[in-house]
Amino acid sequence: MLQISDEAVDALRQLGPLRVRGVESEGEIELEIEEAEGPVVDDVVIERDGVEIYLDPVASTALDDQVLGIHSHDDHFHFSFDDQESDSP
Repeated sequence: MLQISDEAVDALRQLGPLRVRGVESEGEIELEIEEAEGPVVDDVVIERDGVEIYLDPVASTALDDQVLGIHSHDDHFHFSFDDQESDSP
């Protein structure tokens, strides 16, 4: 399941809830990020420390092993998806 980084939690407190949609194109998945009022039918809700991200089924599958990072840069934000750290030794 997608995880939300500490920095992303702080940014989401400023931004509000976001929705991530996965669009399949030529065998690859492109992600679209948009502001959201709430989840729509079939969305997976990811919650951490009172903030939420909504994922459509395609995005949920594509981001299952990722960590969302949101980094503030003056008047805008950069989004990143990084691999989750493995718990194995």
